[in-house]
Amino acid sequence: MKRIYACILIVAALLGVSLYSSGRVQGFAQDISADLDCALEAVRQKDFTTARQALAEGAELCDTMRETMSHLLRTADYTELEAALRAADGYLEQQAAEEALGELRRAQVEVERLEWLARRLV
Repeated sequence: MKRIYACILIVAALLGVSLYSSGRVQGFAQDISADLDCALEAVRQKDFTTARQALAEGAELCDTMRETMSHLLRTADYTELEAALRAADGYLEQQAAEEALGELRRAQVEVERLEWLARRLV
């Protein structure tokens, strides 16, 4: 009987960890999507300062997520997303709006994929 309780406890713990990490990823996806939308709108309006600020916030979110959730989640996704945001920031620094928009679109696809994977886990 003790083995059954131990198995139930292990399954419950795994389910709890899965729900927790999935919730964190979904919250992250919402936050980063808001930053990406703000950056895209700012680039379209040629307000590169606001766009760079939104990209910096997004890159910081990626870095925080990678550091705090490395024991539960695959960190390569956040590294790739952060690289796209930093590349877009570099293009904006050079006043290359079209290239920055391309990197922002690549980042959006990565965020959508992360969000889809998080929903699939639950």
